[in-house]
Amino acid sequence: EPHLISYLIDADPVATGISIRIMPATKYTLFASTNSKEGQKPPCAFFASDAGCRNGDKCKFAHVLPGAAETACIPVTRNRSMSSSSVVSTESEDEVYEPKNKNTNANIFAAPGEEVKKSPKAKTPKSQEKKKSNKKRKSIEDGGNPFANPKSKSTTPSTSQQDKKKQKRSENTPQNAIGAYAAMAAMATPPPPAALVQNSTKKSKSAKKAKVKQADPTPSYLNLNLPVASFSLPSGNKVKKDIDPTKSDDDSSDMSVPPAPRVPLPNSTVTGRKWQKAIIQSREHNNYEGSFDFKKYISADENSGRGKSSQWIKAKPFGSWCASNPQAIAIDCEMCETRDPVTGVNDPKALCRVSIVNAEKPEEVLLDTLVKPDWPVVDYRTWVNGIKKEHLENVQFTLAHAQAFMMALCSEETVIAGHAVHNDLVALKMEHYCNVDSACLFEVKDAPEATCSLKDLAMACLKTEMPKTHDSVNDARVALNCLEYYLERDGNVDPIERTSPPRSRTNASQLFIHRIPKVCQPSHLQSMFLMHTNVQPNEVHDIEFPGETGKTFVNFPSPRHANLAFDTLEGEEEPDKSGRMQKKVYLRDGNYVRVRKMVLPRENRDRRKST
Repeated sequence: EPHLISYLIDADPVATGISIRIMPATKYTLFASTNSKEGQKPPCAFFASDAGCRNGDKCKFAHVLPGAAETACIPVTRNRSMSSSSVVSTESEDEVYEPKNKNTNANIFAAPGEEVKKSPKAKTPKSQEKKKSNKKRKSIEDGGNPFANPKSKSTTPSTSQQDKKKQKRSENTPQNAIGAYAAMAAMATPPPPAALVQNSTKKSKSAKKAKVKQADPTPSYLNLNLPVASFSLPSGNKVKKDIDPTKSDDDSSDMSVPPAPRVPLPNSTVTGRKWQKAIIQSREHNNYEGSFDFKKYISADENSGRGKSSQWIKAKPFGSWCASNPQAIAIDCEMCETRDPVTGVNDPKALCRVSIVNAEKPEEVLLDTLVKPDWPVVDYRTWVNGIKKEHLENVQFTLAHAQAFMMALCSEETVIAGHAVHNDLVALKMEHYCNVDSACLFEVKDAPEATCSLKDLAMACLKTEMPKTHDSVNDARVALNCLEYYLERDGNVDPIERTSPPRSRTNASQLFIHRIPKVCQPSHLQSMFLMHTNVQPNEVHDIEFPGETGKTFVNFPSPRHANLAFDTLEGEEEPDKSGRMQKKVYLRDGNYVRVRKMVLPRENRDRRKST
């Protein structure tokens, strides 16, 4: 029987003299002891083991120890210093068996009739493991709101896994995006923006072997068949500038060009070289590095849920494919504010109109179209751009079409001119470095670190008033004409005088925020006021970064709303150097920003009047 074999294996071979041979298919053969004499019972192997023999007097074998006479069957316990060395063999293959249970002092068999209880294996609950694995530290770079939650309010519960999946789906396929890309595939000759970016770095073996073909005389951007939606304002003062036909692009060759920085410079064309110095001077402005930090914008899109890095485009290197395209353009975009219906995330710079002018021929408009945002619009900003809901209802031109046009028009050396042009590039989700920015080239008379408005720039350089409602075609031409004014004087221009005092100095409906870290966006500040005060601002201005930290102004519907928002913020009031009251609002990383009133307290105003 198999259960007897365990006893035999654990028995002392010196005492029993029994060897066991394991046969194939669990057939065993028991051989007689060589020590047993004729007429005597062979010794009992169980009697010599630790457990003893259970058969007692009924046992058919002799209960004897080595060198001892037959005795009664009683359990015997022995401390054996010699390990079991029973010889076990099989007829198919020689191998030594090692018992799994090495604790020979314990009885491994259950008594007859004893119930056997199987102890389950101790397992760590899966829920506990998930809790341990899901513990993550919150940091200011994790994409959430960088501001700490107010003490009086409970933190908002995190979205479930199912909601996150919905969010990912919404990011991958925003509204109208599927139809837009399908339309592009059917109508546009070049591939979608993502494919264009990938194909710019890959060259087939056949292309390497093939001879260089002559450039197609037709500009690449004209091969597109895009659903352009024209838009014009009822009235607009378009600025025209007389171009001297005696001047050519070669006249700029005497301009001294500093050594090229690591980012691209337009070296391949005469037009590009004309703008080189202005590009480098734009980069030298204190605000340029923060304004054109595209990695910051891409990271903010991913962290806030507004988009992914794959949705951004970057122009291909210069080549014969774009030799017949304009090598310098002026651009201006109009933006609205949209909201993701699934996640509730706002995009304050959603593209709703794009206008592109040929900088070599300013009278030529390369593109002027309305753009259908991917998400529902929550603020059309009609008072700024003149665009209303009914204007966008039947528009089929999307951001994807605008990106396809820019990829077909621009190389990495194409000069893009404009006023605060980083805002236009962010709206287009385009990473580009050959930029000439009039906001960086002209200084403000009373604030050298500030940037002038296009309205003041047009009055100072062109003696022209800008219309109240923005017309993106007109704005692009005005910025281009001001930059031409700058080039003609080789950058020797007077500081721009403001036509009216800045709103930040006189408006009691504003709050001033400073010590803002670079990871903070205007949308974070707007959410902070809602979370801490339940007062919604009308507008959060773009954040200026003159140094390591930034500053901005927040507009409220009235002075009463601004005072209510400030008074509701937690923390103690403390005056700044001018006597205006301010408070600290803490971030999740332990840092803080300061929120300051724009007006002095009444007692301070009375004291100033008396002195």
